[in-house]
Amino acid sequence: MARQRRHSRPSRRRGRFGGLYKVMSVLLIAAAVITACVVFFRVNAIQVEGNVRYTPEEIIDASGIQLGDNLIALSRGRISAGIRAQLPYVEGVAIHRSYPDKLVIRVTERVAAASVDSAEGRWLISSQGKLLEKDNGSVGTVQVTGLTAVGPYAGGMLQVAAEEQATLGYVKELLAAVETHGMLGECSRLECSSATSITLHYGIYRIKLPRGGDYDYYVRLALKALEMGLSSGKMQEGQSGLLDLTVTENRARFIPDH
Repeated sequence: MARQRRHSRPSRRRGRFGGLYKVMSVLLIAAAVITACVVFFRVNAIQVEGNVRYTPEEIIDASGIQLGDNLIALSRGRISAGIRAQLPYVEGVAIHRSYPDKLVIRVTERVAAASVDSAEGRWLISSQGKLLEKDNGSVGTVQVTGLTAVGPYAGGMLQVAAEEQATLGYVKELLAAVETHGMLGECSRLECSSATSITLHYGIYRIKLPRGGDYDYYVRLALKALEMGLSSGKMQEGQSGLLDLTVTENRARFIPDH
């Protein structure tokens, strides 16, 4: 019995050391993998996709990425935030790692939908109210009247006086609907000075809408009324006029210009 006890002690020691060796082996392998990633996966090429307004160089500079940076350690959130903060027209950023050494940056850009007045001149804005840049007249957009930007700066959101807050909400909702239906290129002005309605200039037509409501529905109603009026002969081709959506619910009344 004594001999059996003496032989059992080395066996327990070997078991304890065997477990330790396994743990150390796993740690060494993990360290080797991490070291390999740090040493070998370096950024040697950066590809930019989806850009129209900005050059690839401008987007890369705004990203803060340098050739030779570790591909794995790059922060997608930091890269995206840096690009969007410095380049107001950029709306979305997607980062894709293409191993072993390539980074792909895909951007989506905003469209200048309208312009609003300010104490320093007019500013271009997106349909969501993002301030893009000062309006130098080179871009055709919807000219909004009845709103004045307060303290505008590129990349910020449009801010207005307290009494214009409700109007700002209507303008953004209507611009979003107009953009969704592909009408921005044919719209020239949006008048918001009236206390009871807002008027959108769409080609040769003026569309009078309520202040508030489902603007996507109103836009669809206006387009359908124009289509049916022209196809039925009730409206003459090339005849300008006012399409009033505020008089009768779910109907549009056309008043031709004389």
